[in-house]
Amino acid sequence: MPPDLYARLRGLLDALSAHLIERDAEIRLALLSALAGEHLLLLGPPGTAKSELARRLRHALRDARYFERLLTRFSVPEELFGPLSIVALEQDRYERQTAGFLPEASIAFIDEVFKANSAILNALLTLLNEREFDNGSRRLRTPLVTVLAASNEVPEDEAIAAFHDRFLLRCDVQPVGAARFPELLALPDDMHVAVLDDCRFDHAELEALRAAAAAVELPAPVVDLISALRAWTLEQGIPVSDRRWRKLAQLLRIAAHAHGRAAVDCWDCALLAYGVGDTAAQRAAVAQWY
Repeated sequence: MPPDLYARLRGLLDALSAHLIERDAEIRLALLSALAGEHLLLLGPPGTAKSELARRLRHALRDARYFERLLTRFSVPEELFGPLSIVALEQDRYERQTAGFLPEASIAFIDEVFKANSAILNALLTLLNEREFDNGSRRLRTPLVTVLAASNEVPEDEAIAAFHDRFLLRCDVQPVGAARFPELLALPDDMHVAVLDDCRFDHAELEALRAAAAAVELPAPVVDLISALRAWTLEQGIPVSDRRWRKLAQLLRIAAHAHGRAAVDCWDCALLAYGVGDTAAQRAAVAQWY
């Protein structure tokens, strides 16, 4: 591990969380999602700084291209993936002009994500999981690092299940509590985020970090704990795919590596409460079990 990795992450967290009240967990999860190359779903009412989290996260990457869109039930693929190319159509090719749209973004925020129609969801599935986008007859690699998505709730629809599963981390966001509400009223209008360039990461550094984290040990007590949680979720009827368990194990390795440790600790497994459970009630039950 580079000797300055923890200091860089600490500097990022301090900068990204400035003037945000009761959002420490959300900021940490957003940064961890970027380090791991995973996606974060923020669930909660409007006006709880969900979009602000994503706008701040882009400052964690050097030269990050950022994309943001609010979806409605009338949204069309052009809003996310770009308009059709007239020049390509004249040459009998069905291609989009993706410059400035999601296929060329590093960090993206999609609000009201579950209002997307099937045409948008199908394209997003490939983009989120494989980091690829089908543009006409070509399948293109994208620079996407992470997507933060937001919704008031997850619809009970089987068609949404596969898409919902693409978000490894899910966080329930609540309004600021009564104890710190006066601080919210006193916040300045200008909440500029000042991140030192030395703290930012580029794509190559993220790849190197993930490669190094793959060597972090998952010791027997941690494996036993995760195995016990898996058995418990089966008893409770909480569905968790094998793919999700593998991704969560890698997430724990990255969290341990970020703290300069060569092995995952049982305390790292507190993160599992954000990755196991399709509903807020299930995630709360996992946290209680832990």
